[in-house]
Amino acid sequence: MPISVISTILTALTFLAVMLVAGNNLSACVGPAIGSRIITKRFGMLIGATGFTTGLLIQGTEMTKSVSVLMPNSTAELRVTALLVAILVFVIADIARVPMSLSMSLVGLLSGLSFTSGSSSNAIYILKVAILWILAPLIAILSGLYLVRALNHNWPRNFWQRLQAYKLLLIIFSFTTAFVLGANTLGLVVATGGFDLITVLAAIVAIFIGAFFLSGGAIRRISQEFYLMRYTDAFATMITDTILVELATLFNIPLSNTQTTASAAFGTGIGYRSKFVSLRPFFIIVAGWIAAPLISFSIGVFVRSAVL
Repeated sequence: MPISVISTILTALTFLAVMLVAGNNLSACVGPAIGSRIITKRFGMLIGATGFTTGLLIQGTEMTKSVSVLMPNSTAELRVTALLVAILVFVIADIARVPMSLSMSLVGLLSGLSFTSGSSSNAIYILKVAILWILAPLIAILSGLYLVRALNHNWPRNFWQRLQAYKLLLIIFSFTTAFVLGANTLGLVVATGGFDLITVLAAIVAIFIGAFFLSGGAIRRISQEFYLMRYTDAFATMITDTILVELATLFNIPLSNTQTTASAAFGTGIGYRSKFVSLRPFFIIVAGWIAAPLISFSIGVFVRSAVL
C-alpha cells in the first residue's frame, strides 16, 4: 500500500479516536460545574475543548516517548492496526455499556503488537506502567478521603465565602482536568498516529467536534450524578485527578483519568460516616480497568502473529 494512503488512514483513525475520547470524557471534566449550574453546557464544552487542545499542544509530545518504548521500531501499518483495534474495542464496550478506557486499551495493544517481535526492551517500562495503574487508584481513594475531610474541617465557615470559592475553583479545575487529559490520553493517541502538523491539526478539529457534538448525553448523565455530590466532593475529586494525571504525564506514563476520577470520587464518598456508598458500581469499573489492557494485549499478540 502506498505511503500516502497509509498516512491518510493513520490521520483519519487518529481523528476518529480523538473525537471519541473528547466526546466521551468531556463530561468528567466539566460535569460538576455544569451540573451545579455554575456554567452553561455550551461554555463548559468550550472550557473542556480548550483544555484538551492546550494540554495536547503543550505536553502531548511527551507521549511520543511512551509510544516509542511500548512499540519500538514500529511501522505505519502497525500503528494503523493499533488505532483501528483500539477504536473498535472502545466502541463495542461503549455500546455494551462496559467501562473501557481507550488509553488503557491502546497501551495493551501496543504492548501486544511488540511482544511477538521478541523485543524485551520495553519490559521494565511496561512494569512501571502496571505498577502505576495499581497505585494510582489507591492513592486517589486515600487522597479523596483525606482531602474532603480536611476541606470540611478547615474551609471558611462563612457559607457565601465558601460557595463563591468553590464556584471559582470548579471552573478552574474543569480546565485543568481537561488539560491533563489532553496531555496524557489524547497525547498518547496522537503520538500513535504520528505527531506531525497534519495529525495535530486533525486532532484539534476532532476535539471540538467531539466536545460540541458527541458529549451532550454524557454531560447530562454525569452532571446530574455530580450534582448530587457536594461542591467539596467534586473539588476534591478534580484536584486529585489533575495532580495524578499530570505527574504521570511528566514521567511519560499513560494514565487513564477514569481511574483517578472514579477512585477519588469513591474516596470522597467513604469520607462521610453517614453517607452510603455502593461498592458494586466501583468494582465493575475496576473490572473494566483489568480487562481492558489484558484483552487488548491478547488481541495485539493475535493480530501480530496472524500478520507474521
